[in-house]
Amino acid sequence: MYLGIDVHKRYAQVAVMDEAGKIVEEVRVENANLGELAQRYAGAQAVLEATSNYYHIHDTLSEHLDVTVAHPKKINQIADTDKKTDRVDAKELARMLRLNSVPESYVPTEEVREARALVRGRQTLVENRTKYANKVHGLLSDHGITEDVKPLTVEGRESLRGLSIPTPFDTLLESYLNLIESLTEEIQKLDETIEERAGSL
Repeated sequence: MYLGIDVHKRYAQVAVMDEAGKIVEEVRVENANLGELAQRYAGAQAVLEATSNYYHIHDTLSEHLDVTVAHPKKINQIADTDKKTDRVDAKELARMLRLNSVPESYVPTEEVREARALVRGRQTLVENRTKYANKVHGLLSDHGITEDVKPLTVEGRESLRGLSIPTPFDTLLESYLNLIESLTEEIQKLDETIEERAGSL
């Protein structure tokens, strides 16, 4: 059997095709229940697209099925379909799998996924810290303060805390500086975690 699985955020449309190319079942399944479907067709082949939430689904299905992940940008047969629906996509995926014509996508290992998550998380924290540093610069500019201050350094924050600006802007400045310090601490923790993991590979 060949299972074409069109995955969405909360559900998946599944088309099951037999060796002769006949669709024997079409069903819409909550993603949380895909494991049950996989058990029912244990040993069959399945294909799904590499969507944003496919890791968990891939792992769940792989316990019972031989799973291929399709490269979304290369599945022109689906993208170019005039009558594009979930059912059409699922059936087309099953057909391509049966014909062994699925353009495969790389599926990273659990270790690689975890490393990517850490790096992405760190990047988010850095971007947020930069946002608050820019707010500090904007606040100073609004009050005619043109000193070259660096809110991302300890010395820079100490210097900024010594400035005299009117209320409530002094409170805002202190809040921004506190957030920058907190984010810096979290970034340093992630740096240590990333270095530890890199050293253990």
